Amino acid sequence: MKKRSVIAVDLGASNGRVILVTLADNKLQLQEVHRFSNEGLYIQERCYTDLLYLFHEILAGLQKAFQITDSAEAFGIDTWGVDFGLLDQEGELISTPYQYRDSQAQGMIQKAEFLFKKGGLFSLTGVQDMWYNTVYQILGIQKRNPRIFENADTFLMLADILGYFFTGKKSLEYTSLSTTQIYDLKNRQLCPEILMKLHLSPSLFPEITMTGAQKGVVLPRLKEFIGIPPSRELLLIATAQHDSASAAYAVPTEAPHYIFINSGTWSVIGMVTDTPVVTEEVYRSGLSNEGAAFGKVKLVKTIMGMWLIQELRKYWKRKGLPNDYTTLLLAADKAPAFAHFIDPDDPLFTAPSNMEQAINTYCQKTGQSAIDSPGGFYRTVMESLAFKYRECVEELEHITGYQTDTLHLLGGASQDKAFCQYIANATGRKVAAGPVEATAVGNALIQFHALGCIEKEQEMAALLRNSFQIFEYHPQDQAVWDEQYRKYLSFTSL
Repeated sequence: MKKRSVIAVDLGASNGRVILVTLADNKLQLQEVHRFSNEGLYIQERCYTDLLYLFHEILAGLQKAFQITDSAEAFGIDTWGVDFGLLDQEGELISTPYQYRDSQAQGMIQKAEFLFKKGGLFSLTGVQDMWYNTVYQILGIQKRNPRIFENADTFLMLADILGYFFTGKKSLEYTSLSTTQIYDLKNRQLCPEILMKLHLSPSLFPEITMTGAQKGVVLPRLKEFIGIPPSRELLLIATAQHDSASAAYAVPTEAPHYIFINSGTWSVIGMVTDTPVVTEEVYRSGLSNEGAAFGKVKLVKTIMGMWLIQELRKYWKRKGLPNDYTTLLLAADKAPAFAHFIDPDDPLFTAPSNMEQAINTYCQKTGQSAIDSPGGFYRTVMESLAFKYRECVEELEHITGYQTDTLHLLGGASQDKAFCQYIANATGRKVAAGPVEATAVGNALIQFHALGCIEKEQEMAALLRNSFQIFEYHPQDQAVWDEQYRKYLSFTSL
């Protein structure tokens, strides 16, 4: 097989990476060429995403990639979902896009229920009512600063805007658009009723592209700046731009139905299906339908993930306390098991200034003692997350009717051996951990597929297993973990 290369740009909620991915001899090789922080930009009471900074860092990463090789054929950008920006008639950003953690979307679910009745948006779109969804951000902006939309000519998701900066072409990609709660997954179109009640013109939205489509080529001036040879073009390919959709494409299994857990800042637990599942039971369970690669759908639940640990580490760093993962893992191992239980999705943990205090406030309101050590905090979060995963897995199996004996754990958390074992113990299922860089891998695989390098999706699992070591963890101490799960439910249902 001829050596082929693409570039995966993966923008997570905490950091961004530019990764050169090479396909040769039926094996993928990843080389991280650039990494940069990516956190919300807080100015006074508002939280923004600094798109110009991200564009600058992606440019720097592409430069570094082309210093290593001049043969990269394409690149693809994935980001978190729901966030968007607006362009004016001149194609310029109207304002710095807000990040989903901005508070203006809070309270807008009630406004939406007035417009659409409770559960109305879910029935129209298949997407669960989550306070940070695009539709609630829109309602919040319209209430606080309606002039932003009055001056808008084009609506784009974040990866679409970055793609526009590189190519000059405007389009909306299916998987990221599906997270907005204004897109009808059943009929594969923007929902006219929602647009009408939000007073949004259909002309605000450019064409919708599906996974694998070519979104354009890098503009000449940028091409020269990056160092792309004059005789070559660099294609921008619509990967599954919602990062969890890219990750779900990198699961090393041929099984027709499987459950994946993409554990990063957020944890996304789901199953890929052919069509959305829009029922009252799904709505009550908190599950949501989102676009998956190549026109499929993933039935998922999104919960707080490593965000809690990330915020704890930031706090400990400010206090001058040890906060590296090696130290914390050792401390957690020495901390007592099942000493405390929390619901990782409690609103207390959304955006606290002090995560230690937020967790102890939760413990206090549920009649538990305070946690007094970093190891105790770490262990409590990881045990509780494992139990939360069990809740979600059982909901998915019940609703879909598909039972599984293996969970596919993707992302950075798959490197934590203790956490992997917790998940196996808590769920009573084998955990297959890896690949670690699942989002970037899925991003690249979609590009290779679009370029004709991989013709059959069935080849993906073998390629993944040939490229990455997948570690397996089997359930242990089932009776103990089952008993503790019942305790967890008693504290999290209060």
